[in-house]
Amino acid sequence: MSSADPAPRPDDPVPAGAVVAGLDGSDRDTTVLEFAAGAATRARHPLHLLHAHEMGGELLAADAPALGGILTLGPGAGLADDDILESTLAEAHSRWPELPITGSQPWDRPERALVDASRGAYLVVVGAEPRRGLDRLLLGRSSLATAMHADCPVVVIPEGVRTGPEGPVVVGVDGSAHSRAAAERALWIAGVRGTSAVVVVAWYLEMVDGVVVTTPGTPEWDTVTARYRAMAESVLEPLRERYPDVPVEVRVVRGPAAPTLVEQAVDAGLVVVGSRGRGGFAGMLLGSVSQQILETAPCPVMVIRAPR
Repeated sequence: MSSADPAPRPDDPVPAGAVVAGLDGSDRDTTVLEFAAGAATRARHPLHLLHAHEMGGELLAADAPALGGILTLGPGAGLADDDILESTLAEAHSRWPELPITGSQPWDRPERALVDASRGAYLVVVGAEPRRGLDRLLLGRSSLATAMHADCPVVVIPEGVRTGPEGPVVVGVDGSAHSRAAAERALWIAGVRGTSAVVVVAWYLEMVDGVVVTTPGTPEWDTVTARYRAMAESVLEPLRERYPDVPVEVRVVRGPAAPTLVEQAVDAGLVVVGSRGRGGFAGMLLGSVSQQILETAPCPVMVIRAPR
């Protein structure tokens, strides 16, 4: 290569078992990088930085003046796009010199590139835009589609939330296969972080002997609570044996599933939720509860699906 030739962009393959950090050129990249590097360090997995390079974005950027400025271009669009991965890789190597770090910049839509990278990865970490309107998160195309369709767990980090590993790991359990998978990952993470796990079971409309249960302390209330607690304990029984050093608290709470889990996560370091979504791009199948939690949680949210 002559000195006049441009330096090639990093194009490393995604290592097996890597923590993949999705970069978009915004201020969120610093938070995504720090969270992903921390997860990779604690779990002893390699770190891979991925910044998808969209041809469409460059074409729109070039044509924007001719269109009268009516386009709102995404972060990282234009010539500076080429520098995002290189500069972030340099920062990561400087801050975590003992961590194996690679990077790639595929020509593809970000969500498709991240889903492709998730095959064989340990974890994908992406950022999400600031909250809008009624204190809800504006889930962008990339973060939502990645959470719905990735083959490995995905952590979505809303802009402005706390991201440290302190605080319990909160997980919602309803007895389904995907919530069992979420509970197992939550206890493992709590063990790695040296913190506790809080298992939340939410119930809302229940009837006992033809009567709607609404009054705490009544025999009917106690019957419903005992039934849900027994379900949670059946999920936790093998996990308590596997993670005996992780303190676990079970909370059975009456209320809609998503708001209840968010309320119980007020001091959490991470919320873990299961999803019924399937892989590929067949449909938007994250589930309303999981999406509501992503939109309103006060901390990062991990979305995990049961093994297929």
